[in-house]
Amino acid sequence: MTLVKVCGLRSLPEARAAAQAGANLLGFIFWQPGKRFIPPDQAAEIIRTLRTEFADFATVGVFVDPSPLYVEETAALCGLDYVQLSGDEPAEIVDAMPRPTIKAIHVRTGCEATAADVVATNALRAHLYLLDTHADGLHGGTGAVFDWAALQGVAPRCLVAGGLRPDNVATALATLAPLGVDVSSGVEFSNPRTDGGGKDPRLIQAFLEAVRSYDKRAD
Repeated sequence: MTLVKVCGLRSLPEARAAAQAGANLLGFIFWQPGKRFIPPDQAAEIIRTLRTEFADFATVGVFVDPSPLYVEETAALCGLDYVQLSGDEPAEIVDAMPRPTIKAIHVRTGCEATAADVVATNALRAHLYLLDTHADGLHGGTGAVFDWAALQGVAPRCLVAGGLRPDNVATALATLAPLGVDVSSGVEFSNPRTDGGGKDPRLIQAFLEAVRSYDKRAD
């Protein structure tokens, strides 16, 4: 079964919609400049509530070039299962994390071989890698895809993000056969001015249905 991570959750209704749809991993962003930032105490309350309602999900805290102390405090407060590092963290910082670590690799056009080599050699000593699209000034949530075919060799060992939506995730799965997929902007309302922004429960459901339909066909 393909793992599905819904990231950038900022409210209980959003997180509940992801859990109800069957997401395996719920992601909360603790990088304060990020537009999907959630204060750790708010995330902790959401997670505590969801744990009384659902059993089959794990939580991921997303950080960008953090201090180990901030991660340790946040992980303890929220009861995180995984730490995701989405900055330029070296292997020494990965080693210092208090939870199993997902290291994001931002795939630059023309540098796909470098990204593949990091994963293939586990150069950063992470438990898992997440392949995402590089964009200047952003650390995720770009809404843009990278060259899927160029990372076919290592994708089965990774989560894949970057521009995934209900209408293209099956193609990504067929091309990459990844361990899992990660979605954020692809399941958000399209017009924040009129719909308030945030995650659209209908798109979350559609995304999970597309993934599970692919899984059934692949069996």
